[in-house]
Amino acid sequence: MAFAYPIAPLSLPLWRMLQIRYQRDPLSGEGAKLHGGRWNRVGQPALYLARDPATAVAEFYQGLPKPGTLAPYQLEAKAIADFTDGHGGPRDAAVAAALDAEWKRIAFLDEETPPSWTLADAAIAAGAEGALAPSVQNAGGVTLVLWRWHAAGQDGDRDGAELALIDPMAALGE
Repeated sequence: MAFAYPIAPLSLPLWRMLQIRYQRDPLSGEGAKLHGGRWNRVGQPALYLARDPATAVAEFYQGLPKPGTLAPYQLEAKAIADFTDGHGGPRDAAVAAALDAEWKRIAFLDEETPPSWTLADAAIAAGAEGALAPSVQNAGGVTLVLWRWHAAGQDGDRDGAELALIDPMAALGE
């Protein structure tokens, strides 16, 4: 069965809220790898970003106050799946169901596969480096999850999307 969602190149600015413990490694996907996320299984590195600062903040806080650092990025990708309708909503009923599902309960209590992981697995198998998805925390907002990425400017033949932290004062990272 063919993958039902478009996969295309994407170039755009993005935003991410960094947990304090990861602000020295702003391209790390270790938190998502350790704990899983809506669009990644435990053990699968993932980097969660947003198309605008308000969505990045809303997705980070999820109703719980905690310290964080807002950081801008620039993405250059060859293969991003699009689960949106182009206006911040879900592309179809399968994406809507994935967004509505209580993925943590399904994965960790029921020990089953959440529908969002099924969609992510299919996108990865189809060659996607990441996917655009509607925000659960900010109606109309769009998130981007990356499964394969590397830092912009690295030499050699690198796999995945190219992601640059925009940090002209070198306040983050090493």
